[in-house]
Amino acid sequence: MHPRTLTTKRVLIVGFGSTGASVARFLQLHDVTFEVADECDQQTADTHTANLSCEFHTQFSADLFKTFDVLVLSPGVPRSLTSIKEAIAAGVDVIGDIELFAGVVEAPVIAVTGSNGKSTVVSWIAHTLQGAGINAIACGNIGLPALDSLGESADVYVLELSSYQLESTRSLKPLAAAVLNVSDDHLDRYDDIEHYAAVKRSLLKDAEYCVVNQDDPRTWPQDDESIEGVCEKFTLSTQSDQNSRWHRVIKNDQTWLCDENFAFLDQSELSVPGDHNAANALAVLALIEPLQVPFTALKKGLVGFAGLPHRSEYIGESKGVRWYNDSKGTNIDACSKAIQAMPGSVILIAGGISKGADFSALRQLVEQRVKLLILIGRDRAQIRNQLEGSTTIIMAEELRSAVEAAHQHAKDGDVVLLSPACSSFDMFRNFEDRGEQFAATVEEVLAA
Repeated sequence: MHPRTLTTKRVLIVGFGSTGASVARFLQLHDVTFEVADECDQQTADTHTANLSCEFHTQFSADLFKTFDVLVLSPGVPRSLTSIKEAIAAGVDVIGDIELFAGVVEAPVIAVTGSNGKSTVVSWIAHTLQGAGINAIACGNIGLPALDSLGESADVYVLELSSYQLESTRSLKPLAAAVLNVSDDHLDRYDDIEHYAAVKRSLLKDAEYCVVNQDDPRTWPQDDESIEGVCEKFTLSTQSDQNSRWHRVIKNDQTWLCDENFAFLDQSELSVPGDHNAANALAVLALIEPLQVPFTALKKGLVGFAGLPHRSEYIGESKGVRWYNDSKGTNIDACSKAIQAMPGSVILIAGGISKGADFSALRQLVEQRVKLLILIGRDRAQIRNQLEGSTTIIMAEELRSAVEAAHQHAKDGDVVLLSPACSSFDMFRNFEDRGEQFAATVEEVLAA
């Protein structure tokens, strides 16, 4: 949606976090009059009003929403709210920041979604393209809000998209788009996993080049979903009968990442560990393909990417025990991948807000790889009940006591891994805050 279509409409920004603030800046730039609604106290509202010079509403209601033509919904505000649903039923148009971005972006867009790995893939693509002399900007659900990134004059926008953003996007036409994987996540916001998967797959509809995961059928376009562009698959399979263009081959005791029959890169050359990162690398190769990056620059970018903070991040070793921060592991699938990537027997610190997930899916892996499970956060009792008997379980009241317990029980060769499989908002500002507090606490406990 181009902002010029909004100049004669009543527009309300719903939710005023970082995304809502970026929408306000964008609308001001394009001379669109708007108001803001955010559930906050009056002092906060007064501060925002002074900066915005617009009316600021501190409560959500259908009566309020129905007086506007367009709601620009922040990702943190569910479309399933009764007040939003009533506004939609009354004919109010509900869009998000990515819909506005789609209306004005002129450079090619590579768009990535998935339950896990999207931040890594987006950052890896941007890193590789920048190394090849292409001004690629990583934005969206990672780092810079998409609308703010428009001021950067990018050659390519590499856009991370959550399902929340996709719910309110209809006009984005990426050069390349990928659904990396779909696993139990945010089921407190969707009817079921199939509903969640369908929202993820909506990204593929208007992409010129689509990338999906052969190993995860929920990423594949369904029979009733129209896909305009070419669709390619990647897979971790090393079987000779696989039909994915991007895959692995074992030859002379080496595992090669391949494009069709061309062995591109030995997996052991990657700086980031684990098969999940091999899958991410294959997705990166697939998504960059339409840009025809020279082979030498492409390989250098793949090998040189060192990973992201809070994603299985190595933070230190003491007395033969390695400590890893995977605070970004906010769902069961991410936690599972982190455990499997670890080099030794695992002491796992997990817990937080479970988002309705069933942790019994972790039982077999916990039995095999986790010698001690330390649970923190609001839903730790629920997680304990679902994993009772799989390993020794300790309940910790807060993060420091969890770290102290891990330090007390860890032996030479063990790994202590924070991979919560839960969101962080019960105890922390966000996953970054959780990871930073974990790293600082580990440093203090080991130094004591």
